[in-house]
Amino acid sequence: MKKPSSELRVMTISYLLRPATFEDKEFMMGLEKTVFEQFPNVMELFDENRQKKQYETYFKPDYVFIIEYDSQQIGAASILFRRKDIFIMYLYVLPEFQDMGIDRTLIKRVLNRAKRELKPVLTCVFKDDIQAKKMCDGLGFEVFDEDNLRWRVKWMP
Repeated sequence: MKKPSSELRVMTISYLLRPATFEDKEFMMGLEKTVFEQFPNVMELFDENRQKKQYETYFKPDYVFIIEYDSQQIGAASILFRRKDIFIMYLYVLPEFQDMGIDRTLIKRVLNRAKRELKPVLTCVFKDDIQAKKMCDGLGFEVFDEDNLRWRVKWMP
């Protein structure tokens, strides 16, 4: 996979957000596993067979966007625009493309829409993912619930 040069790493890289298709299912399963591998507490609960069954049964491309850079898949996001709120179900970026501002840029776009529509934004952050928690704190999200693995956070317009 072609990676942006180091000089591009200090700038926001250009990426494409496109609707997912059923053909993206294999990429999604691999992406999820790769992202989860960064977090030992999450990986302890990961079961590849269960993941495959879940994707076979529940994968709905209508709610998923694939993030592409230089015509290559580098991440995915599932964002539900509901009547009373906006829920970021997940936002996964391959490790080699993290820390480039992609996730922050996408979340800021969601927050801008939430401001216009006067809706709260909800999401979850793995407790092992200190960078994501720091980013959410910086964007104004607040913890409203938690379990052993994650914080549930909310942003209010």
